[in-house]
Amino acid sequence: MALVTDVRVRQPRKDDVVGDEIVVAGIGAGFEGTIGIRVLGPKGKVLGQGFAQSSGGGIGVGDFSARVRLDDKPRPGTRLTVQVFGDNPGLPNEGPSPGFNTREVDVICFPGATGFLIYRVESGDTLTAIVRKVKAFTKVTVAQIVKANPRIEDPDEIQVGWRLRIPLQG
Repeated sequence: MALVTDVRVRQPRKDDVVGDEIVVAGIGAGFEGTIGIRVLGPKGKVLGQGFAQSSGGGIGVGDFSARVRLDDKPRPGTRLTVQVFGDNPGLPNEGPSPGFNTREVDVICFPGATGFLIYRVESGDTLTAIVRKVKAFTKVTVAQIVKANPRIEDPDEIQVGWRLRIPLQG
């Protein structure tokens, strides 16, 4: 029999804006149904880790979800890598590291953020004007909006109709 295991991440998605507690969900399988999760900083340092149990149990691919809290909180706007993998219970030097079917998703972290607003750029908008418009909802800077939106290459050039993510912060 040629059974295959797999891990797929459904949440978060590439370039999602996350806080210092990240919800990770998808489908997968691992040893006894365990899915490993690590969050790495820009230099590869593990900032948080956890695990989830696959609904497929020890033999099948199934849904999983977990929350991973960051022990070390990075600066707002830091790009992190979420690794999700089938748990590898083998001895050191046995099997792949950190585990089987490792998947990576790059996200943008704003510690303390509870989510984000979506703002559609209107005619005449500048990032400074947008900061003023959302002031009643969140404290955010132009630099933080730029970091939350990788499509912005030049802060002086935003386009009407763009949907920008504005981190919700204290």
